[in-house]
Amino acid sequence: MDTTKLKGQIQKYLVESGNYELISNELNARLLQEGWVDKVKDLTKSEMNINESTNFTQILSTVEPKALEMVSDSTKETVLSQIRQFLEEIVDTK
Repeated sequence: MDTTKLKGQIQKYLVESGNYELISNELNARLLQEGWVDKVKDLTKSEMNINESTNFTQILSTVEPKALEMVSDSTKETVLSQIRQFLEEIVDTK
């Protein structure tokens, strides 16, 4: 099976089953609780001032890698664990 097709089917099932919303809500709650959202807002404002730019694509390309690095290991592991659990339920790995 084509990887792109499989990915699409998994995403569709995630959404239809409600698991996408559950995982997304957990991620959002953890990021808010850890102050990540505020830190990324501050980082974005800083980049906009430094580069004197409001070009979304340019600011995103600068901020995104830094923002991803700022996600705590515990949050990454929790969300990845939820995704793994979901995949184990729907994919036969044997």
